[in-house]
Amino acid sequence: MSSKILGHISENYRLAFGIVVLALIFILSLDQSYLLFHTIVELLSIIVAFAVFIVTWNSRKILDNNYLFLVGISYFFIGTLDLLHTITFNGMQVIKGDGFYANQFWVATRFLESVTLLLGFWFLSWRKKLSADLIFLLYFAITAVIILSILYWKVFPVCFVAGRGQTDFKIYSEYAIIFLLTASIGMLIKRRKYFSDSVFKFLFLSITFTIISEFCFTLYISNYSLSNEMGHYAKLISFYLIYRANVQTGFMQPTDIIFKNLKDSEEQYRTLTENIPEVIMRFDSKLNCIYSNGSAKRFFPVTYTGTGRIRYTDLGLPPSVEQLLSAVLENTERTGELHEVNFNLKANGEDYFFSMEVVPEYSNETGLKTYLMICFDITTLKQAEKELRELNATKDKFFSIIAHDLKNPFTSLLGFSQLLSKNASKLSSDRIQQLAERMNESARQTYNLLENLLSWARIQTGNLSPVKQVIDVSDLLTEAIRVCSPGAMSKGIEINAEYAGNERIIADRQMINAVLRNIIINAIKFSYPGGEIILNVDYKDNMYQFSVADVGVGIEEEHAGKVLTMDNSISRTGTANETGTGLGLILCKEFIEINGGRIWFESSAGQGTTFYFTLPVANE
Repeated sequence: MSSKILGHISENYRLAFGIVVLALIFILSLDQSYLLFHTIVELLSIIVAFAVFIVTWNSRKILDNNYLFLVGISYFFIGTLDLLHTITFNGMQVIKGDGFYANQFWVATRFLESVTLLLGFWFLSWRKKLSADLIFLLYFAITAVIILSILYWKVFPVCFVAGRGQTDFKIYSEYAIIFLLTASIGMLIKRRKYFSDSVFKFLFLSITFTIISEFCFTLYISNYSLSNEMGHYAKLISFYLIYRANVQTGFMQPTDIIFKNLKDSEEQYRTLTENIPEVIMRFDSKLNCIYSNGSAKRFFPVTYTGTGRIRYTDLGLPPSVEQLLSAVLENTERTGELHEVNFNLKANGEDYFFSMEVVPEYSNETGLKTYLMICFDITTLKQAEKELRELNATKDKFFSIIAHDLKNPFTSLLGFSQLLSKNASKLSSDRIQQLAERMNESARQTYNLLENLLSWARIQTGNLSPVKQVIDVSDLLTEAIRVCSPGAMSKGIEINAEYAGNERIIADRQMINAVLRNIIINAIKFSYPGGEIILNVDYKDNMYQFSVADVGVGIEEEHAGKVLTMDNSISRTGTANETGTGLGLILCKEFIEINGGRIWFESSAGQGTTFYFTLPVANE
């Protein structure tokens, strides 16, 4: 038989029992034995109140609903005051006196109950758990003051006068209590999310019947009237519903109340685990995967689906990663200590880097060992490290240029100018002409170097953007050959161009002029005297491909990968002992890429070098 059917049967039994109890109480009231009726009803309410307290107090370490926690403890004192209300009722002859103490205890008790039911909502959202000892002491002090004010000091307002009935204070107090209880219902509805459906239902009905009870007690004139009797019925039902909410639901069905927040937290942590970018997997003692979160599906071909167990060798990992995982899991199993290692993995066509931690776990309840694997995606960190290395290389290159390559031309200028200034009268005109040409060459090299250096620095800081326009390739090549011809002629090198004559590109004219100038000057520098440099332009894939070919010294294979990078620390002199920094080619790469093209080269040591770059075609 299912638990749902059993629950319905149990519910029917409780309902039948409650009807029988109410029927017996009603029969007692018909027998005109009101004192017995009143005593039984109140004692039943008191028993329920003490039961609520007992369960709450014994479950105070695990009960995490502050509202039910406060209400549960307070019902010990509410029950105590109700007990005094019962034994001071006229005719009981337990505590004798001139006044109607029972009515005063009733008002005081209902005020305490209604204030507690309302005040409890203020503590409901507190993350910190209330102190049971502090609550007990506080309610003990309040209860003691109420008892002393009624029985000893006799300062509590009169609530009932023989022959006249209830005092104004009593009636208005009942209305004030009804107002507090109504506010409690409003707060209960507003804070519904803190209670399970069944607890919410019982609390709502309990407060509602308490309001009905209080309303009945505003109507009676005699303690033995029908409205007084109906008020006690409503009170008994309200206490029974509190019992259902705070005792039976909290004791018999603890998952609905005691662990509600725990279940909510578990769901929140599960949601968090499933959505965080880190890969989380759990392995049993035999290294079978028994859990994997959502992120694992992005990187691991095979993941745990919630059923069965997957051997770590069946996860579909690359052999290198599988061997690494195997070694870490086995080391963790052998030593029982946390292990951490880094690895990279290719997924979806991209390279990812991970820092993997394997944490040994041990369950005291089951005695089973498990291993939690957490893979932190450190791809962004690795990329940042790469960028940092490139920035360091850039910084080193920059300082190298300033400290060495920029210093050399000035050294030559200072030496030649000093020689000229001290010996101008002694030197022949031919010697002076020779020194002037050398000084001019050093100044020109220094100017070109500074121009390249400033342009490169502006690109790095983002202050240099291309101003694109349609450019006639014929004009571009003619200008580049004109500028570079003097240097080529000094080494007997001929520059020839091969192109159709109708090519047009879209790019920044000054930048492309600088690119052609730097590449051609570089070709002249490493060409043998009497050689040839050929410029060529071809149409490929909606781009114009430029090439500058020489038959000079070429580039060694081991140095080829550094020519277009800032970590190029190779300093090579030209065939006529020309010096350089390599910055010109770096600038060419920056200029070509910022204009939407790419640059590369082909070279063989001793046979020459050909530089290629592409630029977008001007579609008109």
